[in-house]
Amino acid sequence: MSTAIESNLIIEMSQAYNSHFMKNSNTGEALLHMMESCQLMHPKLRNIDSRAILALLSHGKTFSNRVQLRNFAVDVIVYLIEEVVGSKYSRAELIEVTQERVKQ
Repeated sequence: MSTAIESNLIIEMSQAYNSHFMKNSNTGEALLHMMESCQLMHPKLRNIDSRAILALLSHGKTFSNRVQLRNFAVDVIVYLIEEVVGSKYSRAELIEVTQERVKQ
């Protein structure tokens, strides 16, 4: 996958998450909304199970502050780009680029 496509996906996913989060301040709902929206952005994202991904990535974790919730949102986007879509970026690069985009 080209890095331009990955960058565009990160931008679009972050925007979808940020806009929904700003409306209702619920990270879980914002992530579900973002994943539903991103299903149209790339063919490999069409059949994702949003709830299963959230359950997988949140298993055993507790979130007690906004920083942890923001980091979880970054983790979800990075997972989608890295594991579902496939990436030429390293995990560290994906995290850095995504952290710049996700607000909270």
